[in-house]
Amino acid sequence: MKALTKTQTGELFLVSHALMWSIFPVITTFTFNGLTPLFSAGLSTCISALFFGIFITFKRGWHELNIRSAWKDILLTSLFIGIGFYALLFIGIQKTTAGNAGILTQLEVLFSMIILGLWKKEKLKKGHIGGAVLMIIGGILVVYKGEFELNAGDLIIIAATALPPIGNYFAQKARQKVSSSFIMFSRSVISGIFLMILAILFEPTLNTGNLKNSILFVVINGIFLLGLAKILWIESIHRISISKAVALDAIAPAFTLIFAYWLLNETPTGWQILGFIPILIGVWILTDFKPKSVMDDLKK
Repeated sequence: MKALTKTQTGELFLVSHALMWSIFPVITTFTFNGLTPLFSAGLSTCISALFFGIFITFKRGWHELNIRSAWKDILLTSLFIGIGFYALLFIGIQKTTAGNAGILTQLEVLFSMIILGLWKKEKLKKGHIGGAVLMIIGGILVVYKGEFELNAGDLIIIAATALPPIGNYFAQKARQKVSSSFIMFSRSVISGIFLMILAILFEPTLNTGNLKNSILFVVINGIFLLGLAKILWIESIHRISISKAVALDAIAPAFTLIFAYWLLNETPTGWQILGFIPILIGVWILTDFKPKSVMDDLKK
């Protein structure tokens, strides 16, 4: 079989990230059994920082602390994603369903195209724009229930999705200078500290007894979803454009709804199922994998 191209490798990392990230709204919902949103976000992020610290130690990567040119970009991605996005996302998930949360985060596709386009940081091909539009249409169908009723949680999540395109741009710049694991360690430390301060200032005192009901899910969030999954994400946007990566990530809601049904008994609607069709077509348009090349590789 031929070796994967840089673009195909990025797409493979992206799909792997989408599969892992799809369960994030469900796991986060379980953390609310004993934690308020900001404490859940803060503790999950601190565990993620510990995970990345151990990972960097084994890789002997602490020398990257001396690469000062990357710190500005790391601080900015921490501000927009680690603090702003995650704080709003955790709060929003508590006020809506896991299925809606998974779907509405796909509006990041639209914000990426608008913000990065106006900012003149990226330019999608016409075919890629068409694929992204199809995914947005699919997302609209998924949340449609005869009429549109957006609750407070939905609106908070929509606002949150405007922040990652900016943060991802700075993460992409940082990745040109340091490893993805170092970016995530630094971002997790900075974000974890700020989120815990916000939680202490604005939420009820943490009850350690209630923490026992949530600790397993907080650890899963910290290690796998804010940890390994985010390494896959940064490695993907190191190889493909942010706008394309965000659009391809739109396959995640399909799996979110499956997990929500299985673990939370949230039954998907017919409109939600119908919405998967344009989403999958959009993925096919955006991907660089073609059926002929794949079949040729399998024959070798």
